Formats: sequence, structure tokens, C-alpha cells
Amino acid sequence: MERSGGAGRRRPSSTATASWSGGRARRRLSPSGAALRRKVRELRRLVPGGEEAPARSLLVRTADYIVRLRTRVELLRALSALYDELPRHDDGTGAGA
Repeated sequence: MERSGGAGRRRPSSTATASWSGGRARRRLSPSGAALRRKVRELRRLVPGGEEAPARSLLVRTADYIVRLRTRVELLRALSALYDELPRHDDGTGAGA
């Protein structure tokens, strides 16, 4: 007994494109699509290499960029804490200079 996926069992393609967020992405992001296009345009401007990235890989690039930024922030915080621990001298030398 063979089962075939009949037309009644298929999802519309618009549901499939929004499946990454449980099928709610289109309704939540923009009823008209204009807001989504603005957001994608803004991401392209903010993310290095985003201008030439295809839309599908733009989100991956954005996620990678966020991870890199977080790593930089952690490094700068660690350096700042280390700098704060250095001995300070009132004569204009050392970390307090």
C-alpha cells in the first residue's frame, strides 16, 4: 500500500518559508513586507560583507557577527579589569599616567 502526498497534505510555500520560527515570522515581522525589506536593508548595511551576501546567508552572517562582537566586548572588559589592577603612581608613570 503506497502513500502519496496528496495536494491536501501539502503546506503552502509561504508557511514553509516562515517555518524557522514556528510559522509566525511573516505575520509578526510585517503584514505588508515593507518593514521586512527595511530590516534586511539595515542588516545589509550593518553586517560586514552583508551588501553582497544573498538573503539566505545574511542571517547566518549576522549571527556570526554578533558572536564576534560579544567576544570583543568580553576581551575589552577583561583588558579593562586588568588595567584597573595595575599599580598607579602619582609621579606620572605607570597605569595612572
